[in-house]
Amino acid sequence: MKPSCPILVPMIAGLILLSLPACKKAPAPAVARPPVPVTIGTVIQKDMPNHKEWIGNLQGTVTSLVKPNVSGNIIQRYYTEGTVVKQGEPLFQIDPAPFQADLDKAKADLSTAIAQETKVQQDFVRAQNLLAGKVISVQEFQNQQQNYQAMVAQVAAKQAAVQAAQVNLSFTKIVAPIDGMAGLANYEVGTYVSPNSQQPLTTIVAIDPIKVVFQVGQDDYLSLIAGSLKDPSLAEKQKQEDRAAGMQMVLSDGTVYPQKGTFRAVNNQISTQTGSITVEGNFPNPGMLLKPGLFARVQATVGVITDALVVPLDAVITIQNLHQLAVVGPDNKVAIRNVNVSFMTRQQAVITSGVSAGEKIVVQGIQKVTDGCSVMPLPPTTTTAPAAPLAPEQKTSKTIPAASSSNPQSSAGAAAKQ
Repeated sequence: MKPSCPILVPMIAGLILLSLPACKKAPAPAVARPPVPVTIGTVIQKDMPNHKEWIGNLQGTVTSLVKPNVSGNIIQRYYTEGTVVKQGEPLFQIDPAPFQADLDKAKADLSTAIAQETKVQQDFVRAQNLLAGKVISVQEFQNQQQNYQAMVAQVAAKQAAVQAAQVNLSFTKIVAPIDGMAGLANYEVGTYVSPNSQQPLTTIVAIDPIKVVFQVGQDDYLSLIAGSLKDPSLAEKQKQEDRAAGMQMVLSDGTVYPQKGTFRAVNNQISTQTGSITVEGNFPNPGMLLKPGLFARVQATVGVITDALVVPLDAVITIQNLHQLAVVGPDNKVAIRNVNVSFMTRQQAVITSGVSAGEKIVVQGIQKVTDGCSVMPLPPTTTTAPAAPLAPEQKTSKTIPAASSSNPQSSAGAAAKQ
């Protein structure tokens, strides 16, 4: 029998070759990324108006809950719901019959008391004469005197009862306590109401001017009074400047309210729960179109930030609540830095920390750069294309104001910009 070695040798040789490590090709040399063409700007330092923005809601300057002072059935409603009423204008009529009867009875009781007073007064005068002639004793005279004084007091009580009955009768006609816009009626004709009724008959609010109430955080408040803290003599001047500057209001849909507002009042303490203080402002409301309950953004310029660090708004990278700048070094390499933004205008952003004056930053082309990449500065654009004329529907579009860093829409706008 022949050995099987000639067959096994090729198989063993193949297994050995398979077990040998595969030959690796040398890696290709890394291709250097070309510099990214960008437009460069500079962090400048200058005085900037201190723009602030807060979220508030509209309220009436005076809100009156119209409640009945007497009990009875409503027999008539005079006013039209949702219309303007004047002070003293009748709103509701409660059935006056029971109160008229009480008044008539009180007047009758008063007449009886007056007649009795006349008789007692005559007896008292007669007793005075008899006492002078020593016909009656002093005790009998004093009794007549006491009777007369008691009757005078009784007449006064009856007069007061008549006045009370007259007041209650007048309360059956419920009138507007203030000038303002009357709300919906909570009770219909025929309903029994009383001073203890759960709801008011209606509500009247004075809304011209209308009041906006908003919360100012303690950090913002401290920044507003920083100058006055350093020099208390400037406090009154600062208040006058703030009142003269006024406030701007932006409604919830982005509409800029055309009327300028003024500061009205500031609360006397900061809430320990929220760390904010309540501030009120007044805005003219011709036509009473604005209603209490609307939310709005309140913008104001309070003082000036000296030596503020200012960058173009296009240079700010906004990711949720994080703000960044692409800083360009002397070697044209980019470093992405986190910065703190105080507020933004339509063209600029005020930076509080993260960069220094004079540093170079990427303004255009920022969406193409990464941390550590090289850039190629382009010459700044000196000419701009003429603005296209507005279409008729664009001319009536809403005006969107400058947004601050605290506004959620500012982050969305910056993100869309990227």
